[in-house]
Amino acid sequence: MKTIVAVYSVTVGVVMLALWGWFWATGAIPEMTTKPWEIAMHLTAEFTTAGLLIASGIGLWFGARWATQLNVFASGMLVYSLIQSPGYYLQKNAMLFVAVFAAAFFVTVVISPAFKPQQPTS
Repeated sequence: MKTIVAVYSVTVGVVMLALWGWFWATGAIPEMTTKPWEIAMHLTAEFTTAGLLIASGIGLWFGARWATQLNVFASGMLVYSLIQSPGYYLQKNAMLFVAVFAAAFFVTVVISPAFKPQQPTS
């Protein structure tokens, strides 16, 4: 299961970076001029989530002890993003994006160690 979580985490992190990079490169983020502070903070949260997913996924792949805890944190950040972000696309009636977010939410909750009982540490 750790391999699945590792691949999923890295994939989602890379897709997040690629999607935002594409939006930025094509000028598809109108909030850059209309709400620069709001989008800057949102992008900071998105890039941080992506970076932590990638780092924890790589750590899980190589069996690093810290990786599971980091992935739990990154998964929590991802879940928040997957709940909050579809609102933007609902406003635009872009239901394909909403469906993708819903599917990612479901997969994240099913496979993430964040939603599995953890052994207590002493």
